[in-house]
Amino acid sequence: MSMEINPVEDGPIEVGTVGILRRYPVKSMMGETLERAFVAYSGLMGDRVFAFVNPEKRRNFPWHTVREYTEMLLYKPRFRGQLDPAAHYPNHDEFAVDVTTPDGRQFSLHDKKFLAELREESGCDFELRFSEKGMPDSHPVSIFGLDTLRALSEEVGVEVDHRRFRANFYVRWIDSTPFYEDELVGKCLKVGETLEIMIVKKDTRCKIVTVDPDTADVNPEVLRTIARKHAGCAGVYAVVLREGVVEQGAKVQLLTTYKH
Repeated sequence: MSMEINPVEDGPIEVGTVGILRRYPVKSMMGETLERAFVAYSGLMGDRVFAFVNPEKRRNFPWHTVREYTEMLLYKPRFRGQLDPAAHYPNHDEFAVDVTTPDGRQFSLHDKKFLAELREESGCDFELRFSEKGMPDSHPVSIFGLDTLRALSEEVGVEVDHRRFRANFYVRWIDSTPFYEDELVGKCLKVGETLEIMIVKKDTRCKIVTVDPDTADVNPEVLRTIARKHAGCAGVYAVVLREGVVEQGAKVQLLTTYKH
């Protein structure tokens, strides 16, 4: 059964901890696990700040992603300076990214040879785009419950890697009910000492969750299970109400009374 939330209490109620903290420097490429990150109103600093745009899709969903080129998930981007969380808003040159290819070579993300190879491999004449605010599909912060992951693994019949879901915060809720995060839609949370967020909607899933993050092999049953048993949704999205630094292991509290 779900943990009962008492709306009468004035103080925050602890509901979980951040088990895993993740960021994705290049949209649809491999992400990185962090110990600490600054979260701005636009999301985790450095999250999805680079993306590939398909010039033929500008008016609809403009991004060139794993949906079109599955192996993109195997490329490993890293910030050269790792973006010091204490700096909050880094200078432009601190966003420089290097990418390790699936065969182990390393390039600057802007290297013309690298981009030419990637265009050839993916079969798309894309454009590389940068935005300090990041370019998520929906809202700036994504959250996934670790008990939801456990339940999905049981439903699919194989162990499902958390990286398939490309969330920012993987939370270990005190209430271990799978999909507990769905109950928090419309509610405000405090994460760590300062960050405050509001859960605004469930995360509708797409082909990316079917792709193994280590091999790029596709298992359609992951998405089929989510569609069949959970109306196509797994995880939630949030907006940022108050910026702050978040660490792995940070306490997550429900704000029963929110004052901005």
